[in-house]
Amino acid sequence: MTDLLEKNRVVRQNPGERNYHIFYAILAGTNNQQREAFGLTHPESYHYLRQSHCIADKTINDKDTFQDVLNAMQTMQFTEENISEILRLLAGILHAGNIEFMTAGGAQVASKSALCWTSELLGLNSDQLAEVLTHRSMILRGEEISTPLTVEQAVDSRDSMAMALYSQCFNWIIHKLNNRIRGKEDFKSISILDIFGFENFEVNRFEQFNINYANEKLQEYFNKHIFSLEQLEYNKEGLVWVDVNWMDNGECLDLIEKKLGLLALMNEESHFPKATDDTLLEKLHSQHSKNPFYVKPRVAVHCFGVRHYAAEVVYDVRGMLEKNRDTFRDDILNMLRESRLDFVYDLFEHVLSRNKQDTLRSSTKHRRPTVSSQFKESLHSLMATLSTSNPYFIRCIKPNTHKDVTVLTICVKLQTVLPLHKVSGSGDL
Repeated sequence: MTDLLEKNRVVRQNPGERNYHIFYAILAGTNNQQREAFGLTHPESYHYLRQSHCIADKTINDKDTFQDVLNAMQTMQFTEENISEILRLLAGILHAGNIEFMTAGGAQVASKSALCWTSELLGLNSDQLAEVLTHRSMILRGEEISTPLTVEQAVDSRDSMAMALYSQCFNWIIHKLNNRIRGKEDFKSISILDIFGFENFEVNRFEQFNINYANEKLQEYFNKHIFSLEQLEYNKEGLVWVDVNWMDNGECLDLIEKKLGLLALMNEESHFPKATDDTLLEKLHSQHSKNPFYVKPRVAVHCFGVRHYAAEVVYDVRGMLEKNRDTFRDDILNMLRESRLDFVYDLFEHVLSRNKQDTLRSSTKHRRPTVSSQFKESLHSLMATLSTSNPYFIRCIKPNTHKDVTVLTICVKLQTVLPLHKVSGSGDL
């Protein structure tokens, strides 16, 4: 399974932050034949890589990373065709980010070269791709209705397609790896979970909010096992020792995820077409300004804060609603299902359309899930799996403040199967 994949990173990053390493690795490590076949140049040529103004990382050799990825896939018995399909799709994502739009009676594609490369690499019809990115198509009373999109909406369509492609490819890789390593039905596994990753930057946005929410939840799990359950066990055994006082972060989690909490209000505003980041902030202040774990800054007019277990973090609300809305539409899904490439078709074959999901989940109209609601569901799924496990915790004595590739290995022994997964933005494809 995959948990908490940070899809937003594929299409936008904070200043000074890189996209996923695999994109830079491909550009540095592919041979001339592959570069020509995929239309690849240098990182500065791609919107999804240059927008944060951070191309290189002096601690990482992108060419070596590419070779390490190839060696890993070959070790796990990925075929040459599998590897080529993955590289082709990732190259297609890079080209998709370069599709630009202009206003001409609605959004129109302004970059034909990027459109052609994206269509070719994803096995799509270029005219159909342009139509789907610039128009919203829906069935109304048995008749198909096509509505022109604004440039901003077209960009959202493009980005939602790129995120879906990356996410489904990631899922496919994890599924293939798990099939390779899975033994008999009753086999056990040892997995690694990095649970201490609170983020507090100069500017914290939607991504940091979700990451810190996840780590707040994992901190609760850690507190329960280390401070609560262990002390109960010591008392049962009659050990002579001094109780450890610890801070319960349950109230902070209630602020985030309970009824009318931060997540609920964020999702509610995301469903209102006329809602803005400012109206969201007004609701947050109005509902929670008296909560001791909520911070209403006196000066910053676009921010709210949360007193997390680790520290107080102030979040910039600008862009939150845009990032929280899931703009992956059914007509985009249907187009990808019509790809002439078996690999792309297979990625989306079993992805349910929103209409189908609505029918399965409820007899009444079901709202399109937001990014944060999907994140919450994935997090709760992870916590349910962890609750059936027998954890061992190892403390990281030396923090990895420079984000070096060298990773401290932390082993977590599990009583039940916990397949490979990814938590927030700490890993890579």
